[in-house]
Amino acid sequence: MEEISDADRLTVVNVVASTRVAEELDLPDIAIQLNCEYEPEQFPGVVYRVVDPKLAILMFRSGRAVCTGGKNEDNIHTGIERMIKDLRGAGITTWDVKDVEIEVQNMVATYALHYPVDYDGEARFDDNNIFVIEESQDPLTLREATEEEAKDDSVTKRKVKAGDPLAGLPRRLNLNNLTFHLPFDKVEYEPEQFPGLIYRLDYPKVVCLIFGSGKMVITGARHKDEILEAVQIIKDELADLL
Repeated sequence: MEEISDADRLTVVNVVASTRVAEELDLPDIAIQLNCEYEPEQFPGVVYRVVDPKLAILMFRSGRAVCTGGKNEDNIHTGIERMIKDLRGAGITTWDVKDVEIEVQNMVATYALHYPVDYDGEARFDDNNIFVIEESQDPLTLREATEEEAKDDSVTKRKVKAGDPLAGLPRRLNLNNLTFHLPFDKVEYEPEQFPGLIYRLDYPKVVCLIFGSGKMVITGARHKDEILEAVQIIKDELADLL
């Protein structure tokens, strides 16, 4: 079984970036010209939407804009360039695209912890939440079913049972136990209020929401490398719990 890299397991679900495209923007005129959402009594900006890639760009009178919904930085650049093109096409003055600086403010990503492929432990209890596919019987080799395979009745699969090898499969976590292994001043865990453990890292400066399923949501990074670094730190912290 081949180890899947952290980069492949990582899914960026939202990139938020800010920029400035003009000295000043006439929001009522933009709302009319581009048929954008504009309700100044509720929100001070115009909402410009891009269908592909699916983005929302908030424009303000100061000329600033905030783009959200991107899956990568290319999405953000494409959306802002398209917005500037539409503004100019409507006769609205903006800076040239080449003079517009775009800065990523936040990246949100999901990641699922898995047992190493060389892990020799076995499941102690039946797990009703993990579907696996048997790739070979001698020796028994299991791989996790994809979300599509788990939903597809035509795919032969079964749930993990006690005694099955855990190598390469999703890793379940005891969050109560985890609070004693992570730096106590960086951890918040109040299951009656929120089902996840909140772990704040100083460097990279990100916040990780860790759930009992082994899934994590990482937010606060400005670059994908920071997210991957945070993942490695958490994996190192959990190494002695195997």
